[in-house]
Amino acid sequence: MKRLANLKIDPGEVDAVLRDLVAIPSVNPAFAGGTGEAGVAAYAADYLRRNGALVEEQPVLPGRSNVLGRLPASEDGPMLLLEAHMDTVQTTGMTVDPFAGRIEDGRLYGRGACDTKASLAAMLVAVGTLGRSGGSLPTGVHLAAVVDEEVEYRGVSVLAGAISAGRLRVDAAVVGEPTELHRVVAHKGCVRFHIEVRGMSGHSSEPAKGINAIQSMAEVLSFLRNEIEPGYEALRHAWVGPPTHCVSEIVGGDAPNTIPGFCRVTVDRRTVPGEDPLAVRAALEERLHGLARRTPGLSLTVGKPFIVDYAMEVDPRSPIVRRLEAATEKFAAGKRNLGAAYGTDASKLARVGVPTVVFGPGSIAQAHTSDEWVSLAETRTAAATLLDLIVHYREDEET
Repeated sequence: MKRLANLKIDPGEVDAVLRDLVAIPSVNPAFAGGTGEAGVAAYAADYLRRNGALVEEQPVLPGRSNVLGRLPASEDGPMLLLEAHMDTVQTTGMTVDPFAGRIEDGRLYGRGACDTKASLAAMLVAVGTLGRSGGSLPTGVHLAAVVDEEVEYRGVSVLAGAISAGRLRVDAAVVGEPTELHRVVAHKGCVRFHIEVRGMSGHSSEPAKGINAIQSMAEVLSFLRNEIEPGYEALRHAWVGPPTHCVSEIVGGDAPNTIPGFCRVTVDRRTVPGEDPLAVRAALEERLHGLARRTPGLSLTVGKPFIVDYAMEVDPRSPIVRRLEAATEKFAAGKRNLGAAYGTDASKLARVGVPTVVFGPGSIAQAHTSDEWVSLAETRTAAATLLDLIVHYREDEET
């Protein structure tokens, strides 16, 4: 144990691994220029093997597999999971070379640098440092580099399925996302669906002879703002605040001189821990049908959800949060437990009973931006913190 406690992260290795990862395009195939994650997966697998980890691929989609690296625990000790996604969003409109990994003023620029290749680099180097040590680990570790977080989170869903089925033993997890090294112990979920309004088309010179679907949709939007939104405050959650909704897309009309007979909006409803996204949507559908019954000419349909994701919450007194807090205090004192408005892979792990905390270098404000960057110092600190977490996790378990 003393030998492990003396291990140190090599800052140059962290920088090099991060730069290598950013240089490999891994745009999710759902986006323009999508390449998939195969290149990053091959890099991660090779790095893990060279540094003493047992490696396997977990097929998710054709040509897209999660990479799992494992350092086993001695004496059947606990197993931690470090998880980060490999895919990024599109590079369209970027003002920096998305794959050059340019370093300037302590920042590394490029697509995915912040979201979330810095987290993946920190995890790889932490595990690699332990793997090279040859020491017996009181706490084992799985590193999972997963696909498809940016679209349908199918990578973590397959991973969670393996945990649920007992094929992969995990006692607690850290999911890498840009949290500025704070510990996210709760975050929102979401349910996304369409609302469609049907009207009656006609010539726009005689608007009274048709039913204007866009104007009818205005009634729906007014109802969402004035009747639904005020009720959110009563559901406020201590970590993440109240639920929210956003009308994020609208489509309607056929031509400039035609009364629109159709209008559709997309609703992104963010849920808080304790809410069931499907029940939330069903309750809203019932209230919208009530609006339609009392509004002349309003005919609407609430579509089935096309994205459902649950909120996440972990007890701040749980061993994974306490041990990560202790590790963070050594290297980045003053970081806090926080809630987040966005969603992560952590909710899928929590749903199968794994206490999970979200942690990583970088700021969510830099994710998906035209000049995406991450602090190298923060990435090195994340690696040192994760190494400390693994080495000392068992101490917390035994107290």
